Amino acid sequence: MVEQLTQYSQFHDLLTFSLLTYYEIKSGLLYRDARTLLARFQELAAASEILPLTLTTMNIASTIYADLRAKGLLIPPIDILIAATAIEHDCLLITANTRHFENIVGLTHENWTE
Repeated sequence: MVEQLTQYSQFHDLLTFSLLTYYEIKSGLLYRDARTLLARFQELAAASEILPLTLTTMNIASTIYADLRAKGLLIPPIDILIAATAIEHDCLLITANTRHFENIVGLTHENWTE
């Protein structure tokens, strides 16, 4: 993962992630009372681009939800919204949980932990 992040930083000035990813990370660190990691995350977030939720995000998410539900492949709503944000902004989604994202049409994703 460090190698991919180093390569990423050669071409991009900022790390980009969704508002919901911010929420997931921060809430997890608060729950674990991981103060040192929380402080480091806050610094990283302050220097990053955080993508908002928009009406377009909601429209894409609604389509994803309907498609996955019709196929019997529902995933948690927060993952649907994260995927919709990535699609809206034409971003590669980096995740260790590729299983949740593998059936989403139009989404590109990679696992940098492998």
